Amino acid sequence: MGHIWDHAFYSELKVDPSECKILLTDPPLNPVKNREQMIETMFEKYNFSGVFIQIQAVLSLYAQGLLTGLVIDSGDGVTHVVPVVDGYSYPHLTKRMNVAGRHITSYLVDLLSRRGYAMNKSADFETVREIKEKLCYIR
Repeated sequence: MGHIWDHAFYSELKVDPSECKILLTDPPLNPVKNREQMIETMFEKYNFSGVFIQIQAVLSLYAQGLLTGLVIDSGDGVTHVVPVVDGYSYPHLTKRMNVAGRHITSYLVDLLSRRGYAMNKSADFETVREIKEKLCYIR
């Protein structure tokens, strides 16, 4: 992970971390040990003057000007349902589901195959994913 951080800070952003503070997003249910290691790395290796880590769902609500809500965060491999009240998430009420974007893409590939389209699952998966991301939505 250090190589990625090095590249981001020094090659892409071209910043001196000791002159900056950093905001890191944290997935729901991430073990405390992972969070501690991230904080330690940001302070000890990069010398950031300040580090703030927040659950992604809480930041999603903040971006909408809200402090309370139910966030459904569906990525490529996992979906989290996170209740947030007054800016605090509740880990004991957070639910993880191993159904997400990748599974929907696979299902669409399967539907197209059943309708008679010749689908090479590995080659066409990326094309179907792009179609899904451009045309599909939740109502």
